[in-house]
Amino acid sequence: MNLRLKRLIPAALAASAFVFAACQREGQATEPAVVAEAAPAACERAADPAVMAEAEARAIAAAQASRGSGQPAMWTLKDEDTTLHILGTVHLLRPDLEWRTPEIGAAIAAADTVVFEADTTSAEAGRELMQFFSTQGMFTDGTQLTSLLTDAETAVLTEALTQVGLPLEAVQPMRPWYAALNLSVMQMTSEGFDPAAGVEMKIEAEAAGHGAAFDYLETVDQQLGEFARLDDCAQVEFLMMTAASLDEGVELLDLLVSEWADGDAAGLGALMASPDSFGSQAAYEALLTNRNARWTPIIAGKLEEPGTQLIAVGAGHLVGDKSVIAMLRAEGYEVAGP
Repeated sequence: MNLRLKRLIPAALAASAFVFAACQREGQATEPAVVAEAAPAACERAADPAVMAEAEARAIAAAQASRGSGQPAMWTLKDEDTTLHILGTVHLLRPDLEWRTPEIGAAIAAADTVVFEADTTSAEAGRELMQFFSTQGMFTDGTQLTSLLTDAETAVLTEALTQVGLPLEAVQPMRPWYAALNLSVMQMTSEGFDPAAGVEMKIEAEAAGHGAAFDYLETVDQQLGEFARLDDCAQVEFLMMTAASLDEGVELLDLLVSEWADGDAAGLGALMASPDSFGSQAAYEALLTNRNARWTPIIAGKLEEPGTQLIAVGAGHLVGDKSVIAMLRAEGYEVAGP
């Protein structure tokens, strides 16, 4: 496959932030706002396009050169009375993709408890999402998004919004992080990726059918709060990287999905286990490493619960030297798998 250099943010989101897929279901802007005049941004953007292009080229080449087992990777952590299967997922997939294997089916069937990143499907979760989006995803003081952007950045954002059929006014009330997530989800769904076809949705339906319990590694506030707590400069950088890569990110998402379906942990790590994949160190920490560090002791603690559990989280959290798997192994746990 001959890929041009493409930014990795949309693909990285699809394999790292489960709640973000709920943006499509829960939180679109409903009323256009009055457009404020754009003002120059008060901070410099950290990303160097030339450096990013080189990093992307290396990541793509490494992923394409690597090979996996031919099926999605799954790890196992166990002791005398507990088995934890840990499965990497992609949160949005094309509905026609066949990814289920006998091993994954057996892990679902055996699970007394299925553990996801966060609850996004219950009625309570829906209320929490709406409250979070309205209070942390939207400006509450009348600020307009473009007041944080330069004229050039506003032009890039406007062009990206046109591609998904939105006017600039639709995102004016949104904070930059929330506008970026909505933009990514809208582009991916317009290209045929569907949250309902994501791995978690399929596992949840099947596990509920045989009476499995469900547990979660974090709350909506913990996951989305990582975005909301970024400063304005980091949020704008994340938004602009998302907008600039919009017409190219879906092809990289196809590459990421193919690496995931092949079980190529090394290839996925090349694509995702770097700040370059997320546009900045701050976004990388918010999406991946902070959460990995928070989850690792929770997962290890589940060895104290007898029985079998299936832990299904975004594949990006399970690859690379700062992954959950790497952190568990560094703590001395024997984790079987790639």
